[in-house]
Amino acid sequence: MTGSSLNTFPVGYEYVNFVNWSKEISGNHILTCYPQNTDELLAVINWAHENKYCVRPVGIKHNWSPLVIANGEDNSNVVLIDLTRKFKNISINKVGEHGYVTAQTGVTMQALLTELEKKKLGFYATPAPGDLTLGGVLAIGGHGTCIPAKDEPLAEFASFGSVSNSVVSLKAVVWDQARSKYELKEFTRDNAESSAFLVHVGRAFISEVTLQVPRNRRLRCQSYVNVTAADLFSTASTTKNTFSHFLDLCGRVEVIWFPFTEKPWLKVWKQEDSFPKVSKPVNGPFNYPFSDNLPVKISDIIKKINNGHPELTPTLGKAQMELVSIGLGATVSADLWGWSKDLLLYVKPTTLRVTANGYAIITKRSNIQNVLHDFTKKYEDMVADYQRKNSFPMNGPIEIRVTGLDSAKESAVANAIDPDLSAIRPVESHPEWDVAIWLDILTMPDTPDANKFYSEMEKWIFSHYAGDYATVRVEWSKGWGYTSQAAWQDKTVLEENIPRSFNAGAGNNDSWNHACNVLNKYDPHNVFSSPLTKAVFKQKS
Repeated sequence: MTGSSLNTFPVGYEYVNFVNWSKEISGNHILTCYPQNTDELLAVINWAHENKYCVRPVGIKHNWSPLVIANGEDNSNVVLIDLTRKFKNISINKVGEHGYVTAQTGVTMQALLTELEKKKLGFYATPAPGDLTLGGVLAIGGHGTCIPAKDEPLAEFASFGSVSNSVVSLKAVVWDQARSKYELKEFTRDNAESSAFLVHVGRAFISEVTLQVPRNRRLRCQSYVNVTAADLFSTASTTKNTFSHFLDLCGRVEVIWFPFTEKPWLKVWKQEDSFPKVSKPVNGPFNYPFSDNLPVKISDIIKKINNGHPELTPTLGKAQMELVSIGLGATVSADLWGWSKDLLLYVKPTTLRVTANGYAIITKRSNIQNVLHDFTKKYEDMVADYQRKNSFPMNGPIEIRVTGLDSAKESAVANAIDPDLSAIRPVESHPEWDVAIWLDILTMPDTPDANKFYSEMEKWIFSHYAGDYATVRVEWSKGWGYTSQAAWQDKTVLEENIPRSFNAGAGNNDSWNHACNVLNKYDPHNVFSSPLTKAVFKQKS
């Protein structure tokens, strides 16, 4: 594009270098602006359309998959619209003990949860980092870990699904055919077209949403480092320490399992309104300082691994787990009690940058143990196989979380619609499937053989969790579509597995094609598309 067209650019702009959180996606000298209000936002988007630019909303850039820009490629026709400066208004409407919050999408989750807390409102499951924008979380179906504990009812206005499932209405920038320009349009959750926008994978531009929010609760988070992986992932009924056992007790469980160690870091949260005397009360988030700042011992091992000593990977895994065990004791953080925000936000921006694959296994609750047993056995077998070849592609932990599904039944809106593109959209032909098991394997960027390992694991995951047993959907924000060289490249995953995973069992409600039709209708010029979404959704350039 010629510089002369910029003479008509409607707001102030600058050129910035884009780098994502894991530093794997970057682009130099990209046109960026900071609209002050909706009028300026629409002016920029309509200018972009007229001048054949793409528009990409940008927040904190805490995303692994290249949904915003293509890595290292020509981004000269991209306008980044940064909403984090001006699009962060919050207004709260309390209705009895619960309520609604209307927020612009540039607000961070930490800022949003802090304001809700002041009104005695709060979500029971959210992503762990606080430095995510609300818009970023909703675009990819951001989630925490939460299913009902045994006999736990669903609180009013709560959801066991992703944050997107709490949306009751949203405002999106859409093409207005009659006026031949992009305008702001409101969609309520009972509008059939809203389902395409609730998780839109970067193919839409949402400026504001209203969410339902339950009353705030105090949570207790207990960490265990004395339960073996063999027990946690066992299918035998002889052990009491299975993952499912903790789910029945608490409903909120996360496992962080470092490679070449026997005992994972197991975290369980339960609702506990009155103060347990043995717990440590906390009044702010990010209560695991030892996981945010790497000690010299660990950073030295990482340096050596990166400099041609992959065989030190087992030492790294053990050192990381040792750090957790000692850190929990030293900071007295193995048993914490406080308001939901303070216990659910625990990943700081300073945490070690790692890359991660991500899949949601949709199945019924009684299958959870089998799913995890098979997955961890496959992982261990693969790690051992690579080790025999002196290859150590996985130097970060496995992370396992479990949520409910994004069921419209949890919405306060009558006749609400399920999100079309949510990884945890219910599968109509299998109403008994009621949980999603989120599987992530982490490693440091550029580790030799990592993509090969991920590709092998992905093929196994898609083939193993299939049929009447389970189905698999990719976690939009993470790594998927692996070839032995790179993520987001495998055409079978992009063009077949992903669409099929949304259509399989959808009955008359083909959510994939429905979402494509709606998103194409409201953005016929592909202004809101990136190279990756064009590949996945087979959009014409």
